[in-house]
Amino acid sequence: MINAAIVYSLVLVAAFGLAYWAFRARGDRSALVGLYLLFGLPGALLTVAGVVYLLGGSDLGRVMLPVGLGMALPLVRPVRVALGRVTPIDPTSPVDMTGLCLLLPAVAALLVAGVVDPAAPDAGEVPAVRSIDLLLQVVLEVGLAYAAVGWPVARGLGAATARLGIRLPSWRTLGAGVGFVVLAFAANLVLAVVTTAFDPDAFDDVNAVTEELTAGVQNPVGAALLGVSAGAGEEAIFRGAMQPRFGIPLTSVAFALVHAPQYGFSPVIVGLLVVSVLLGIERNRFGTTAAMLTHALYNFTAVMAAAAQ
Repeated sequence: MINAAIVYSLVLVAAFGLAYWAFRARGDRSALVGLYLLFGLPGALLTVAGVVYLLGGSDLGRVMLPVGLGMALPLVRPVRVALGRVTPIDPTSPVDMTGLCLLLPAVAALLVAGVVDPAAPDAGEVPAVRSIDLLLQVVLEVGLAYAAVGWPVARGLGAATARLGIRLPSWRTLGAGVGFVVLAFAANLVLAVVTTAFDPDAFDDVNAVTEELTAGVQNPVGAALLGVSAGAGEEAIFRGAMQPRFGIPLTSVAFALVHAPQYGFSPVIVGLLVVSVLLGIERNRFGTTAAMLTHALYNFTAVMAAAAQ
């Protein structure tokens, strides 16, 4: 627990430092040049090394090349302009450029990992989550979300919260949150029926991993903590901070892929992609608070259903 707290603290310090740097680069040329060096040098080195390793027949090149390209390509203005035609990013913004330099290599690494080893982890390979882990996780994720939108460098706390789409829930928000839970479960039910028809063992493997992962929280209090932690933390980052910059498709792909280490490239990832799109639509229409509520209720219900089996 202490080691995790130290690591999370260092990550937050680094995130707020990088956010300060990126927001300062909007009017400081030297800071902008520094960003190009920060991402350009490792991106170029990884790209060259990836090509060399691929030519040498090493599998390491399959990882290094896409990660290097993901880090370096956002530094090229025409690439950002092209992305700006299909996403909400501002091609002239150092903040958006920095976000892409972080997001694209992460997506590339997760995709490559999924191609290399698409199967879900075996039972015993995924540690059960603990309450303290969930508390530390939500602090980290909410902190990262606030750093990403420029608090306290470019926005005060109120403005940053508004930018994240977080506000006190109304009856409309509560209704949307509950309604989208129903849609999410309906979408996953359809996917489960289709997948079971073609691969009956797929969901059994995933259910075994899920059972092990949630073994320590399969009670009302634990399930509620898991729901609130995932709902508040993940939605603050993905729907609150990322979606307004990168749009629903790219944000949803990233959201689904970050769960691949838990579930492998299984039907669950497709289900998470669909759920993420629904949450993205909900965020646009009703705000991030509604998406947080949906996510929390969805996880709570799923964990309690697993406990009842």
